[in-house]
Amino acid sequence: MNARSIFSFLALLAAWALPLTAPAQQPWPSRAVRIIATSPPGGSVDFLARSLAEDFTKSFGEAFVVETRPGANGNIGVELVVKAPADGHMLFVSPPGPFSINAHLMSFMPFNPATDVAPVAMLGVAPLLLVVHPSVPAKNLKELLAWLRGEGADAHYASQAVASTGYLAMELLKSLARVEATHVPYKGSAAQATTDLLAGRVAMSFVNTSTTLQHLRGGRLRAIAVAELKRIAAASEIPTVAESGLPGFEATSWVGLGARAGTARDIVYRLNDRASRALAHPDVARRAANLGIEARLMTPEEFAEFVRAENAKWGDIIRRSGAKME
Repeated sequence: MNARSIFSFLALLAAWALPLTAPAQQPWPSRAVRIIATSPPGGSVDFLARSLAEDFTKSFGEAFVVETRPGANGNIGVELVVKAPADGHMLFVSPPGPFSINAHLMSFMPFNPATDVAPVAMLGVAPLLLVVHPSVPAKNLKELLAWLRGEGADAHYASQAVASTGYLAMELLKSLARVEATHVPYKGSAAQATTDLLAGRVAMSFVNTSTTLQHLRGGRLRAIAVAELKRIAAASEIPTVAESGLPGFEATSWVGLGARAGTARDIVYRLNDRASRALAHPDVARRAANLGIEARLMTPEEFAEFVRAENAKWGDIIRRSGAKME
Protein backbone atom coordinates (compact mmCIF):
# COMPACT_ATOMS: atom_id res chain seq x y z
CA MET A 1 0.00 0.00 0.00
CA ASN A 2 1.54 3.33 -1.05
CA ALA A 3 1.66 6.44 1.10
CA ARG A 4 -1.35 8.00 -0.60
CA SER A 5 -3.47 4.89 0.00
CA ILE A 6 -2.39 4.72 3.63
CA PHE A 7 -3.35 8.39 4.14
CA SER A 8 -6.79 7.83 2.56
CA PHE A 9 -7.37 4.75 4.73
CA LEU A 10 -6.42 6.64 7.91
CA ALA A 11 -8.69 9.53 6.93
CA LEU A 12 -11.57 7.10 6.48
CA LEU A 13 -10.94 5.58 9.93
CA ALA A 14 -10.90 9.06 11.46
CA ALA A 15 -14.23 9.86 9.83
CA TRP A 16 -15.76 6.70 11.24
CA ALA A 17 -14.46 7.62 14.70
CA LEU A 18 -16.21 11.01 14.69
CA PRO A 19 -19.57 11.09 16.52
CA LEU A 20 -22.63 11.43 14.41
CA THR A 21 -24.00 14.96 14.44
CA ALA A 22 -27.29 15.04 16.36
CA PRO A 23 -30.20 16.61 14.53
CA ALA A 24 -30.99 20.14 15.64
CA GLN A 25 -33.34 20.03 18.62
CA GLN A 26 -36.43 22.21 18.46
CA PRO A 27 -36.40 24.90 21.16
CA TRP A 28 -38.73 24.27 24.10
CA PRO A 29 -41.30 25.52 24.61
CA SER A 30 -42.12 26.36 21.01
CA ARG A 31 -45.85 26.81 21.54
CA ALA A 32 -48.42 26.91 24.34
CA VAL A 33 -48.06 24.19 27.00
CA ARG A 34 -51.10 22.45 28.51
CA ILE A 35 -51.05 21.56 32.22
CA ILE A 36 -53.72 18.96 33.01
CA ALA A 37 -55.09 19.22 36.56
CA THR A 38 -56.51 15.81 37.52
CA SER A 39 -58.76 17.02 40.37
CA PRO A 40 -61.78 19.36 40.37
CA PRO A 41 -61.28 23.14 40.71
CA GLY A 42 -60.92 24.74 44.12
CA GLY A 43 -58.53 22.33 45.80
CA SER A 44 -54.80 21.98 46.24
CA VAL A 45 -54.20 20.41 42.81
CA ASP A 46 -55.98 23.25 41.03
CA PHE A 47 -54.13 25.87 43.10
CA LEU A 48 -50.71 24.34 42.46
CA ALA A 49 -51.35 23.86 38.74
CA ARG A 50 -52.42 27.50 38.31
CA SER A 51 -49.51 28.78 40.40
CA LEU A 52 -47.09 26.89 38.17
CA ALA A 53 -48.84 28.03 35.00
CA GLU A 54 -48.55 31.68 36.01
CA ASP A 55 -44.86 31.39 36.88
CA PHE A 56 -43.95 29.21 33.88
CA THR A 57 -45.65 31.60 31.45
CA LYS A 58 -43.48 34.46 32.71
CA SER A 59 -40.30 32.40 32.93
CA PHE A 60 -40.40 30.40 29.70
CA GLY A 61 -42.00 32.97 27.38
CA GLU A 62 -44.90 30.82 26.15
CA ALA A 63 -48.40 30.42 27.54
CA PHE A 64 -48.95 27.61 30.04
CA VAL A 65 -52.67 26.84 30.19
CA VAL A 66 -54.40 24.78 32.90
CA GLU A 67 -57.10 22.33 31.84
CA THR A 68 -59.15 20.50 34.46
CA ARG A 69 -59.74 16.83 33.63
CA PRO A 70 -60.86 14.93 36.75
CA GLY A 71 -62.08 11.36 36.80
CA ALA A 72 -60.95 7.78 37.47
CA ASN A 73 -58.84 8.98 40.40
CA GLY A 74 -56.67 11.02 38.04
CA ASN A 75 -56.29 8.48 35.24
CA ILE A 76 -58.39 10.41 32.72
CA GLY A 77 -56.13 13.45 32.82
CA VAL A 78 -52.86 11.51 32.88
CA GLU A 79 -53.95 9.33 29.95
CA LEU A 80 -54.17 12.48 27.81
CA VAL A 81 -50.56 13.31 28.66
CA VAL A 82 -49.03 9.88 28.11
CA LYS A 83 -50.72 9.59 24.70
CA ALA A 84 -49.40 12.97 23.55
CA PRO A 85 -45.92 13.45 22.04
CA ALA A 86 -43.07 13.36 24.57
CA ASP A 87 -42.03 16.91 23.72
CA GLY A 88 -42.84 18.68 27.00
CA HIS A 89 -45.88 20.52 25.64
CA MET A 90 -48.35 18.63 27.82
CA LEU A 91 -47.86 18.11 31.56
CA PHE A 92 -50.06 17.07 34.47
CA VAL A 93 -50.47 17.92 38.14
CA SER A 94 -51.95 15.17 40.28
CA PRO A 95 -52.23 13.55 43.71
CA PRO A 96 -50.57 10.12 44.14
CA GLY A 97 -53.27 8.01 42.45
CA PRO A 98 -51.95 7.85 38.86
CA PHE A 99 -48.34 7.80 40.04
CA SER A 100 -48.39 5.00 42.59
CA ILE A 101 -51.84 3.77 43.71
CA ASN A 102 -54.32 3.19 40.90
CA ALA A 103 -52.47 0.32 39.22
CA HIS A 104 -52.95 -1.75 42.39
CA LEU A 105 -56.65 -0.97 42.75
CA MET A 106 -57.97 -1.06 39.19
CA SER A 107 -58.43 -4.11 36.98
CA PHE A 108 -57.77 -1.95 33.89
CA MET A 109 -55.23 0.84 33.53
CA PRO A 110 -55.02 2.89 30.30
CA PHE A 111 -51.27 3.36 30.85
CA ASN A 112 -48.39 1.89 32.84
CA PRO A 113 -47.22 4.38 35.48
CA ALA A 114 -43.79 2.72 35.69
CA THR A 115 -43.00 3.08 31.98
CA ASP A 116 -45.32 5.80 30.63
CA VAL A 117 -44.98 8.52 33.28
CA ALA A 118 -41.97 10.72 34.03
CA PRO A 119 -42.03 12.15 37.58
CA VAL A 120 -40.87 15.76 37.23
CA ALA A 121 -41.25 17.50 40.59
CA MET A 122 -42.76 17.03 44.02
CA LEU A 123 -44.99 20.07 44.54
CA GLY A 124 -45.96 19.61 48.16
CA VAL A 125 -47.33 17.35 50.87
CA ALA A 126 -50.48 17.66 52.95
CA PRO A 127 -49.76 16.10 56.36
CA LEU A 128 -52.39 13.74 57.74
CA LEU A 129 -53.56 13.58 61.33
CA LEU A 130 -55.09 10.54 62.99
CA VAL A 131 -58.06 11.92 64.92
CA VAL A 132 -60.89 10.39 66.94
CA HIS A 133 -64.29 11.52 68.15
CA PRO A 134 -64.14 12.53 71.86
CA SER A 135 -66.34 9.57 72.75
CA VAL A 136 -63.45 7.23 71.94
CA PRO A 137 -61.66 6.47 75.25
CA ALA A 138 -58.15 7.03 73.93
CA LYS A 139 -55.79 9.97 74.26
CA ASN A 140 -52.75 8.49 72.53
CA LEU A 141 -51.87 5.78 70.03
CA LYS A 142 -51.19 3.09 72.62
CA GLU A 143 -54.64 3.59 74.16
CA LEU A 144 -56.29 3.73 70.73
CA LEU A 145 -54.74 0.44 69.65
CA ALA A 146 -55.83 -1.18 72.91
CA TRP A 147 -59.37 0.08 72.32
CA LEU A 148 -59.34 -1.21 68.74
CA ARG A 149 -58.26 -4.65 69.89
CA GLY A 150 -61.31 -4.72 72.11
CA GLU A 151 -63.75 -3.30 69.58
CA GLY A 152 -62.50 -5.07 66.45
CA ALA A 153 -64.78 -4.65 63.43
CA ASP A 154 -67.28 -2.68 65.54
CA ALA A 155 -64.95 0.30 65.31
CA HIS A 156 -65.58 2.36 62.17
CA TYR A 157 -63.28 4.75 60.34
CA ALA A 158 -64.04 7.22 57.57
CA SER A 159 -62.24 7.99 54.33
CA GLN A 160 -63.13 9.61 51.03
CA ALA A 161 -62.62 6.37 49.05
CA VAL A 162 -60.50 3.25 48.79
CA ALA A 163 -58.07 5.20 46.60
CA SER A 164 -57.58 7.97 49.17
CA THR A 165 -54.48 8.35 51.30
CA GLY A 166 -56.72 8.44 54.39
CA TYR A 167 -57.93 4.91 53.62
CA LEU A 168 -54.42 3.66 52.84
CA ALA A 169 -53.03 5.23 56.02
CA MET A 170 -55.57 3.41 58.16
CA GLU A 171 -54.95 0.12 56.35
CA LEU A 172 -51.22 0.57 56.95
CA LEU A 173 -51.92 1.21 60.64
CA LYS A 174 -54.12 -1.90 60.86
CA SER A 175 -51.44 -4.00 59.18
CA LEU A 176 -48.54 -2.83 61.33
CA ALA A 177 -50.45 -2.84 64.63
CA ARG A 178 -52.47 -5.99 63.89
CA VAL A 179 -55.82 -4.42 64.73
CA GLU A 180 -59.21 -4.38 63.00
CA ALA A 181 -61.63 -1.61 62.06
CA THR A 182 -64.41 -1.26 59.49
CA HIS A 183 -64.04 1.15 56.58
CA VAL A 184 -66.83 3.63 55.80
CA PRO A 185 -66.11 5.22 52.38
CA TYR A 186 -67.66 8.59 51.48
CA LYS A 187 -67.11 8.54 47.70
CA GLY A 188 -64.87 11.58 47.59
CA SER A 189 -66.96 13.70 49.95
CA ALA A 190 -64.57 14.96 52.61
CA ALA A 191 -67.24 17.31 53.97
CA GLN A 192 -69.72 14.51 54.70
CA ALA A 193 -66.99 12.33 56.22
CA THR A 194 -66.05 15.19 58.53
CA THR A 195 -69.70 15.81 59.44
CA ASP A 196 -70.19 12.19 60.47
CA LEU A 197 -66.89 12.13 62.35
CA LEU A 198 -67.90 15.25 64.31
CA ALA A 199 -71.28 13.65 65.07
CA GLY A 200 -69.66 10.46 66.31
CA ARG A 201 -71.24 8.27 63.62
CA VAL A 202 -67.70 7.10 62.80
CA ALA A 203 -64.98 6.82 65.42
CA MET A 204 -61.82 7.97 63.66
CA SER A 205 -60.09 9.02 60.48
CA PHE A 206 -56.83 10.19 58.97
CA VAL A 207 -57.61 13.75 57.89
CA ASN A 208 -55.96 16.80 56.36
CA THR A 209 -54.27 19.03 58.93
CA SER A 210 -55.56 22.40 57.73
CA THR A 211 -59.23 21.38 57.80
CA THR A 212 -58.97 19.76 61.24
CA LEU A 213 -57.04 22.10 63.53
CA GLN A 214 -60.09 24.25 64.26
CA HIS A 215 -62.05 21.18 65.40
CA LEU A 216 -59.15 20.04 67.59
CA ARG A 217 -58.86 23.45 69.25
CA GLY A 218 -62.62 23.52 69.82
CA GLY A 219 -62.56 20.09 71.46
CA ARG A 220 -64.83 18.56 68.84
CA LEU A 221 -62.14 16.08 67.79
CA ARG A 222 -59.08 14.65 69.54
CA ALA A 223 -55.68 14.29 67.86
CA ILE A 224 -53.87 11.00 68.33
CA ALA A 225 -50.83 11.26 66.05
CA VAL A 226 -49.32 12.73 62.88
CA ALA A 227 -48.75 10.40 59.92
CA GLU A 228 -45.44 12.07 58.98
CA LEU A 229 -42.02 10.87 60.11
CA LYS A 230 -41.44 14.23 61.80
CA ARG A 231 -43.75 16.46 63.79
CA ILE A 232 -45.35 19.27 61.83
CA ALA A 233 -44.91 22.96 62.52
CA ALA A 234 -48.65 23.68 62.55
CA ALA A 235 -49.20 21.32 65.49
CA SER A 236 -45.81 20.54 66.99
CA GLU A 237 -47.37 19.26 70.22
CA ILE A 238 -48.89 16.25 68.43
CA PRO A 239 -46.52 13.23 68.29
CA THR A 240 -45.99 11.14 65.17
CA VAL A 241 -47.32 7.62 64.75
CA ALA A 242 -43.71 6.48 64.41
CA GLU A 243 -42.60 7.90 67.76
CA SER A 244 -45.80 6.63 69.39
CA GLY A 245 -44.95 2.99 68.87
CA LEU A 246 -44.94 2.14 65.13
CA PRO A 247 -41.42 2.99 63.86
CA GLY A 248 -41.17 3.96 60.20
CA PHE A 249 -44.89 4.68 59.80
CA GLU A 250 -45.49 7.32 57.14
CA ALA A 251 -48.58 8.02 55.06
CA THR A 252 -48.39 11.19 53.01
CA SER A 253 -50.93 12.95 50.86
CA TRP A 254 -48.94 14.72 48.15
CA VAL A 255 -49.16 16.42 44.76
CA GLY A 256 -46.67 16.01 41.93
CA LEU A 257 -45.87 17.38 38.48
CA GLY A 258 -45.49 14.77 35.74
CA ALA A 259 -44.85 14.42 32.02
CA ARG A 260 -44.85 11.65 29.46
CA ALA A 261 -41.91 9.25 29.77
CA GLY A 262 -39.28 10.04 27.17
CA THR A 263 -39.49 13.81 27.67
CA ALA A 264 -35.98 15.25 27.26
CA ARG A 265 -34.03 15.37 30.53
CA ASP A 266 -33.15 19.00 29.90
CA ILE A 267 -36.85 19.89 29.84
CA VAL A 268 -37.50 17.85 32.98
CA TYR A 269 -34.69 19.59 34.86
CA ARG A 270 -35.78 23.05 33.73
CA LEU A 271 -39.35 22.36 34.88
CA ASN A 272 -38.15 20.95 38.20
CA ASP A 273 -35.94 23.97 38.90
CA ARG A 274 -38.61 26.49 37.93
CA ALA A 275 -41.30 24.68 39.96
CA SER A 276 -39.10 24.86 43.06
CA ARG A 277 -38.62 28.59 42.55
CA ALA A 278 -42.33 29.19 41.95
CA LEU A 279 -43.36 27.36 45.12
CA ALA A 280 -40.81 29.30 47.17
CA HIS A 281 -42.47 32.63 46.33
CA PRO A 282 -43.81 34.04 49.62
CA ASP A 283 -47.34 34.60 48.33
CA VAL A 284 -47.59 31.10 46.84
CA ALA A 285 -46.10 29.53 49.98
CA ARG A 286 -48.56 31.41 52.21
CA ARG A 287 -51.58 30.39 50.16
CA ALA A 288 -50.33 26.80 49.99
CA ALA A 289 -49.99 26.72 53.78
CA ASN A 290 -53.61 27.85 54.09
CA LEU A 291 -54.55 24.75 52.08
CA GLY A 292 -52.45 22.55 54.35
CA ILE A 293 -49.64 22.09 51.82
CA GLU A 294 -46.00 22.03 52.90
CA ALA A 295 -43.08 22.27 50.49
CA ARG A 296 -40.88 19.21 50.09
CA LEU A 297 -38.37 19.85 47.30
CA MET A 298 -36.82 16.94 45.39
CA THR A 299 -34.70 16.52 42.29
CA PRO A 300 -36.29 14.55 39.44
CA GLU A 301 -34.27 11.48 40.52
CA GLU A 302 -35.32 11.85 44.15
CA PHE A 303 -38.96 12.25 43.17
CA ALA A 304 -38.81 9.20 40.89
CA GLU A 305 -37.32 7.13 43.72
CA PHE A 306 -40.00 8.43 46.10
CA VAL A 307 -42.71 7.37 43.63
CA ARG A 308 -41.16 3.90 43.32
CA ALA A 309 -41.10 3.52 47.11
CA GLU A 310 -44.74 4.67 47.40
CA ASN A 311 -45.71 2.24 44.67
CA ALA A 312 -44.13 -0.70 46.49
CA LYS A 313 -45.53 0.27 49.90
CA TRP A 314 -49.11 0.85 48.85
CA GLY A 315 -49.12 -2.12 46.49
CA ASP A 316 -48.36 -4.38 49.41
CA ILE A 317 -50.99 -2.77 51.66
CA ILE A 318 -53.68 -2.86 48.96
CA ARG A 319 -53.02 -6.54 48.25
CA ARG A 320 -53.36 -7.33 51.95
CA SER A 321 -56.58 -5.34 52.27
CA GLY A 322 -58.15 -6.85 49.17
CA ALA A 323 -59.45 -3.42 48.11
CA LYS A 324 -60.57 -2.91 44.51
CA MET A 325 -61.78 0.12 42.58
CA GLU A 326 -63.71 -0.24 39.34
